[in-house]
Amino acid sequence: MAQNMGGVTAVPRTFGILSIVFSSLVLVGSLFGLVGLVIPVLLKHVPPPTRPEDAEAMRMLSSMYLGMGLVSAILSVMSALLLALGIGQLRYRRWAAVWSVRWGVVALGAIVVMAILMTRTMGSTFGSIGALAQNPNPQAAHTVGSMIGGVYAAMMTLFYSPYPILMLVYFSRERVRAAMTA
Repeated sequence: MAQNMGGVTAVPRTFGILSIVFSSLVLVGSLFGLVGLVIPVLLKHVPPPTRPEDAEAMRMLSSMYLGMGLVSAILSVMSALLLALGIGQLRYRRWAAVWSVRWGVVALGAIVVMAILMTRTMGSTFGSIGALAQNPNPQAAHTVGSMIGGVYAAMMTLFYSPYPILMLVYFSRERVRAAMTA
């Protein structure tokens, strides 16, 4: 049961704890994913492949890791910002009330960008695999990859969008904003 702290709402404290926990979990995972941004750079320094199939495989790997690295970079930045917001929410800081709404809007936009990145990355990766496998219909492989990317993007959207929506709803309320006076 939530304490009422003398008439002051406990919403900022609850969201502060949740923001710190969620951002920490996502930040740890996404920092490991940032290694994906290093792979394309490293692949540029390997000796050039002798066969065209090998060159296509290198381009496919570079594209795939770049897409995954960009998603991880977006998640890292958004999680670091959410961590700072969580601390401000926990301490009932006035700036945290304003920036929680702004973070929610930006987070929803970032989810859309990540979904597009995943759909395109998976489509190009599967298209490259279809071409490497000498598939008689590489366009079909690209379509299958885009569909798999779409499913992954939908799962990502369903997983990441509820929290920014809740932040928008709760920190837009006048009672919650008025409680954050520190």
